[in-house]
Amino acid sequence: MVRIFDADRQDWAGPEEEQRIVVDQQRDEVRQRQALRGTAVVLAVCSLAFGTWALGWKDEPGPRGYFTARETPPPGQSGETNGDPGGGTGTEDPASPGATATLPAGYEPVQDEEGFRVAVKEGWIANRQTADSIHGFDVVNYRSTDGSRRLQIYEVLEASPEESLQEFVSADTAKPDGFEQLSMEPLEDDGRPAARLEYLANSLRGEEEIGTWHVVDHRFESVDGKLYAFTSYGPESDGFDDEREVLDTALAWFCPPARECPEPVTE
Repeated sequence: MVRIFDADRQDWAGPEEEQRIVVDQQRDEVRQRQALRGTAVVLAVCSLAFGTWALGWKDEPGPRGYFTARETPPPGQSGETNGDPGGGTGTEDPASPGATATLPAGYEPVQDEEGFRVAVKEGWIANRQTADSIHGFDVVNYRSTDGSRRLQIYEVLEASPEESLQEFVSADTAKPDGFEQLSMEPLEDDGRPAARLEYLANSLRGEEEIGTWHVVDHRFESVDGKLYAFTSYGPESDGFDDEREVLDTALAWFCPPARECPEPVTE
């Protein structure tokens, strides 16, 4: 007979007790098998539920804040127009609400290579030329295609605009052939000193022979405290207004190098 050790009592069991232990062990085996089957069923149900949830989560859209491109508001809802936060056209001067920068017909603005801004007749940019200067940036010339008109821009060496023009008209300074002074007067440009000379000349060195030239020479102090000269050349035969318009338009749009200037405005 095989004797059985009673683990609960920590002793070898007698015949009757051995029978009881065998029965208890059989019952425990049945319970364990039932428990294992129940556990397997629960695990299977949980696995199925988790798989269903996981598949459903995978199909959900991702967070818009991380995975979608930034959406642009429809026109008229952002409060901005053409990049202007105030809803303007982009050509308005902030110091003068409602006013817009304009140019006379046939003119275009230029940001010159020498650093200044100006406006000239359309097509003159293609005929831009420069010459060495003894003071400041190079002398810049914009010419019409046929060479009959020119705008010249350079820095002035003398102490004042009037002194500079007086030096030009003095007897000690060489002048163009047929030089005839029409007028010279001191002026003010926005409270800063300026002076203007108008004259005629039969010919100009290096220029086309077009008959008598009409010249408007304007010298002035700009917003940077430096002195500049704008000289407008054209034929005398069609009057004086053309040269004055070219010069005055250039002056209105002038901004010296290394400065920020608002665009001219008209109501």
